[in-house]
Amino acid sequence: MATQIYKPVTSTISTRQETSALKVITAGSGLTYSLCDRASLTEKNTNYFVSFNLPVSYDSLPSGSTLALSNPETFQINVDKVVVVPIPREYYSEIIDGRSITFTVPQSGFTMSSKTIVSSTYTTLQKKQTNAFLGNNLAFLFCDEINRPYTGKTGGNSHSANTTWNTPYYSNRPAAVPYSILVPATDVNTDQRPFSAQNQAITVTPTYPTNTNQGYNYDIPVGIACLDKGFMILTHPKIVNNIPWDQGFEEITNAPNIGAGTSNIYFNTNSTINFIDININYITAVVCIALPAEFFFTNNPSWDIAKNALEFNNNTNNYDPLYITEIGLYNLKNELIAIAKTSEPVLKGYTDIINFSLEIDV
Repeated sequence: MATQIYKPVTSTISTRQETSALKVITAGSGLTYSLCDRASLTEKNTNYFVSFNLPVSYDSLPSGSTLALSNPETFQINVDKVVVVPIPREYYSEIIDGRSITFTVPQSGFTMSSKTIVSSTYTTLQKKQTNAFLGNNLAFLFCDEINRPYTGKTGGNSHSANTTWNTPYYSNRPAAVPYSILVPATDVNTDQRPFSAQNQAITVTPTYPTNTNQGYNYDIPVGIACLDKGFMILTHPKIVNNIPWDQGFEEITNAPNIGAGTSNIYFNTNSTINFIDININYITAVVCIALPAEFFFTNNPSWDIAKNALEFNNNTNNYDPLYITEIGLYNLKNELIAIAKTSEPVLKGYTDIINFSLEIDV
């Protein structure tokens, strides 16, 4: 007298859905700054160098090494001091769009000033990139006031129109140029920026990394953005050494930073960030159909099983209807992986066709 209680789903479609939203964090305690010095063996913030795959010592990425020579732009983050700025977790979802960051950083002066820093990625402008030394889900940070974009040629194509990092629309920002992309040989020495005018984070000679070019034909970052961890990391000394700590406030007490501490300090002016937050959902849509003569028995005590058993034994079909309140989905190992509950009981007669369209957000 058993009836069918399982059947294959009619169809399954899995989709990737990406939504985005502009997020803005204004000046105040939402953005805190912490100085990390890898030369200090007593400060707990030194651990951040390991956490973000930054060189823990100069010898981790030395000048003249294979990685430094082939990626001199990465070599420029081999600095002793960095400033770490976490983005509060409630401001982003899965990942930050690595093309979209605009970051205003406070700087010292007679009165507090600021520098505008924006994000880009090397070779092509994309939402994220991978770096051989630093890892995955990264973007790099650049600043017009430190160095403007590369203006020479790559692959025979001119970048002379790239006069600024901070374009009105983030999608129009230039992609950063790595040293390795300078082929053919006619690309070399086409940059309009004089070597002597460039602000390097790590000093190199005009012949670095080879003696066949002027030594500066790539874009120097001022920091990195860890897009899935929500951290901005400032590396360039012209920014790091000019954070006005004594004009900030302590995060815990909100008291003025009179002692000029360098951990968890926020600023009430000249400290903002905006970016595009990306939320990614993987949706599996499942269609379940109950056809006539399917799912017409139930163990629910409100259903007259004796009467309906007689119908079954007599090979007649005057069954009492039942109500469907739950649908269970099983995998190929017969493991229950999801339960859908209806908003109200759904009537199912012996000859009825019932169709359910379910969505599983994984």
